[in-house]
Amino acid sequence: MSNSNFSGCNNKFGLKCYLLQLVVVLLLAGYQLGWGQWKIETNILSLLPTDSQAQASQQQDINQAKSALFQQANQRVLVAISGEQAIPAYHQLANTITSFTGIENESMTVPDISDVIAFYQPYRDSVMTDDYQALLTEPQAINNFVLGKLTQVSDPFVSGSLAISPRLNLADFLATGLTQLQSFETEQGIIVVHKDGLKHYIMPIKVNVDGFSVKQTQAFSTQLQAEFQRLETKFDVDVLYSGVLFHTAESSQQAEYEMSTFGVISLLAVLLMILAVFRSAKPVNLSLLVLAISIIYGLTAVVTLFNQLHLLTLVFAVTLIGIVIDYCFHAFVSLSVSNSNTGGGIKSIRTALCLGFITTALGYAALIMSPLSLLSQVAVFMIFGLFGALLTVLLLLPYLNLSGNISVTPSVWTLTDKLNTWLTRLHQQRRLVFALLSLGLVSVIVIDDINFNDDIRLLNSSPAFLIDNEIKMAKLMGYQHSQRIVITADDSETLLQRQEVLLARLQHSQQQGLTVKSIASLLPSVAKQQASNDLLKDAEQQQIFQQGLAILGLTDTVDGFKPLTLDAFNSGPLQALSAVYIFQYKYQNQDTKSIDESVDKKATMKYALWVETSGVALNTDLQQWIADQPDMSIDNKPAEVSAALSHYRQALLLLFAGAILVVTIVLCLRFGLMQGLLGLLSIMVSAGGALLLTQLSLGHLNIFNLLAVLLILALAIDYVIFYQEHGLQRNTVLAITLSAISSALVFGVLALSVTPAVESFGLTVMFGILLVFLLSPLSAKQVTVLSTKQVETESRGDDVSNNSIEVVK
Repeated sequence: MSNSNFSGCNNKFGLKCYLLQLVVVLLLAGYQLGWGQWKIETNILSLLPTDSQAQASQQQDINQAKSALFQQANQRVLVAISGEQAIPAYHQLANTITSFTGIENESMTVPDISDVIAFYQPYRDSVMTDDYQALLTEPQAINNFVLGKLTQVSDPFVSGSLAISPRLNLADFLATGLTQLQSFETEQGIIVVHKDGLKHYIMPIKVNVDGFSVKQTQAFSTQLQAEFQRLETKFDVDVLYSGVLFHTAESSQQAEYEMSTFGVISLLAVLLMILAVFRSAKPVNLSLLVLAISIIYGLTAVVTLFNQLHLLTLVFAVTLIGIVIDYCFHAFVSLSVSNSNTGGGIKSIRTALCLGFITTALGYAALIMSPLSLLSQVAVFMIFGLFGALLTVLLLLPYLNLSGNISVTPSVWTLTDKLNTWLTRLHQQRRLVFALLSLGLVSVIVIDDINFNDDIRLLNSSPAFLIDNEIKMAKLMGYQHSQRIVITADDSETLLQRQEVLLARLQHSQQQGLTVKSIASLLPSVAKQQASNDLLKDAEQQQIFQQGLAILGLTDTVDGFKPLTLDAFNSGPLQALSAVYIFQYKYQNQDTKSIDESVDKKATMKYALWVETSGVALNTDLQQWIADQPDMSIDNKPAEVSAALSHYRQALLLLFAGAILVVTIVLCLRFGLMQGLLGLLSIMVSAGGALLLTQLSLGHLNIFNLLAVLLILALAIDYVIFYQEHGLQRNTVLAITLSAISSALVFGVLALSVTPAVESFGLTVMFGILLVFLLSPLSAKQVTVLSTKQVETESRGDDVSNNSIEVVK
């Protein structure tokens, strides 16, 4: 068999294999998109490293408790209505909510004091405050206390409990506990907060959103906001609202808008450029075909490997357009100067395309195992998307009979030759250029400190009015300096005892201005109740209450001990308070296998509660003590996330070192030591310059700028490989120029995003592409310039002969 026949058979076999795997991918895509278990995720915090990944295994239970608490908070919305018609507006909202599916008014009905006192009657001699307990050591002190309480004839707790608990320990316990937990006033059964001379009527709302479903979240948000607007118009009131629901809805809508807008703008700009360069609709159609196939590959891989696809993944994945179009440009330009009708032009760039894909894929592969799920998803999308594009360009395009049907506009060749001449002159001065740029880069870094910002708000695209609402609501409700300390335990009694240990530590710290709220003020542990009952019996035996009871003309005997348990408390009138502070959650034991070996996680129910501190921040000693407790943790999600981002950013620097090593090895093995180091230098200077320009533009850098550098490396290696493979040939210069313009258009659009992370990512990549475009030609081993005669011949559309190229070394 002749070589041509053998090659033809191989090409046909390759085409059959390509079509077969394409059918398989399309079938898998149809199944996954139509019947797969994946779903769209919009929760920003779901992108971040999970606690089980970021912390030690012994912290699994407290981390899962915090996650359960966070999920609970995500379903709550707080509404504050103020104005002369606030009460009618409040009732209107309450009535309207009853007709909304999945939305319910969580306003707690304030129980009657007599009902609360009646509930506590069986436990009257087992509950007391710490202050009351301190009085039991001195008969005169307790008698003075009792006499002082008796003068407060308007105190409903005293009048209501005097007959059943004449020692007034129950009255003191209930008055102190309810005042501590419910510091707000009530009016007609509605919580009222006074602020700036106005009454704000508070309504907590629960929204049953399942896993941040995009459509569900947006529907609830739209429904509630429309109702708030109607109330403001109808009753002339001000409605203030806050909640994660609204941020999630706005972020998802913004992501959808940016995904569609940026994608359409980028695609149209690139397609118009293709049309202008080749003056034919065929390259446009083929580019759309390659792009569509690459998107199918990428999307199929993501929904197959991940249960949740985040909208920000799709926003970042718009960058696929820029790289896929690069492959198309190289193919079109090569085919336009080829004499072969069987895809010879494609063969001439096959090695460079494959090397470019391998290095790009290696750059993204480093992100697949990232604890940041956004990076993992984007990496999978890009690798498989580019793989689909590579196969299509190498195996499908040669069989579409492109030669002779695609030609570059003569004016474009003319501009390319002028650019080539300029690049040749720049190449001749490359030592000076590299020296000046490297010296300038180092000097600026030394003079201007690099400032990294790892704030979680970089991921937030919420509009200003929502952020302003959160600030106003925090001031209104006194949440500005509040912190929650989460405690977890296997049973409710241990949970309550550990809470009391924490409260004792907080009290011992004697921090001025520190306010503490906890369910312990109404539900002490059984152990503490037993101790209180024993103290009361001892005091009775010592006749400490004799004088006070004589004044009242009453006799009373301390009852036998009867514990108030969590189950009993939840059957009483204050159950709503228990539901706020104590919750159960399913604990997934990562290290335990169930009886069924196919299930590697065993779920058990555990208890958790939270204690709120406000007024001032906890001092360092308290924070350290809490951090040392295996069952306690301060719930500060933003700080934890920022710390995780900072930690991962530092780890990313090690990833850069590995990527640079891989790039150096690939370039040196392929092109020799000197050329490999020159290519590496152009890449490194471009990446460093991009970071520096971003620092000067935004005033800081973040982890997403470092991620942008990974993409810059991937793109830069493509350019360097093509220049080192082919030199400064006019078709190489043209293809890379078109690729750089298209990539700049794609990433430049991302710089317009309102999400800071996306904006900074796009800006850094755009700067990097500009620098790589200017510096990568300097690494070429030789420069080639077409003679004037050849330029005229090429302008007429004739074929270019390789023998008519002057080589300038």
